[in-house]
Amino acid sequence: MELHAMAPADLDAVLALQRRCYGAALLERREAFAAKLAATQGQDCCWMARRPGAQGGEPLAYAVSLPACEATLPALDAPHCERPAAPTLLYLHDLAVAPEARSLGLAARLLDTLAARARAFGLRRLGLVAVQGSLRYWQRHGFAEPAVLAPVLAAKLASFGPEARFLARGG
Repeated sequence: MELHAMAPADLDAVLALQRRCYGAALLERREAFAAKLAATQGQDCCWMARRPGAQGGEPLAYAVSLPACEATLPALDAPHCERPAAPTLLYLHDLAVAPEARSLGLAARLLDTLAARARAFGLRRLGLVAVQGSLRYWQRHGFAEPAVLAPVLAAKLASFGPEARFLARGG
């Protein structure tokens, strides 16, 4: 598989994969993805995995992340992203893998790429919001819920639905 930093030209593929991987309540608009991509321009925080081939290859997975603080995590479908002056973690906002590609190790490869980016930024923590019953999956990858959840973070989690959980690893 070919992995490359996401560009605005990849947004159609991101939206198509998102529709295949998430329920309607979790779908985000193009503007939300574009805002995250713009907020991280030149930082290689967003990635696409494609099957090698003509015209860039078939899109199989993506990861969208950004340096953040718990207080600045974007809500679901947020049209703007706040970029903190001193981020405390690399926030994995979205990771999606096409159903037919789930046995290829793409999620682990994308996660390793993001962990390397976090280290390059001097960030020791990765954070994410677990949705659609993915809590155990992320726990197997070393993520855990914090003992205390800040009220501002709890309010953001509400936009992801009642089962959403904030998880982090590292420290």
